[in-house]
Amino acid sequence: MTRVLPGLLLLFATAVSSAQIAKPEQDQRISVVGYLRDSACVHRFHEVTKPLPNGCLQACVRAGSPLVILTKKDEVYALISAQIPETNIRRRLLPFAGKLVKVEGHVYARGGSKAISVENIKEVSD
Repeated sequence: MTRVLPGLLLLFATAVSSAQIAKPEQDQRISVVGYLRDSACVHRFHEVTKPLPNGCLQACVRAGSPLVILTKKDEVYALISAQIPETNIRRRLLPFAGKLVKVEGHVYARGGSKAISVENIKEVSD
């Protein structure tokens, strides 16, 4: 038992230090193109990709629905700030609500959800 314990401690210390050194795949900066939409409609109405001209998007945004990117491949990205601690980027995003945009930033994934840090955002043509 006394010989096993030092070996286990060494193995544990190596595993912990390796985990801290490993760089996550999320360090890549990428571009995501999609519609800036309210998250409620994106998740409730799968048949709608582009915002409808019926004012629904604007009403949901005014009511405080979080904004997300919906790509043409049906991927949904939450939008987070590029700063830590997180800063509120909603005002920066509002002029783009309902438009096709290109967002550049770092992508983070966890448990099936995705988020992109908004380092740059601009409207693009369809």
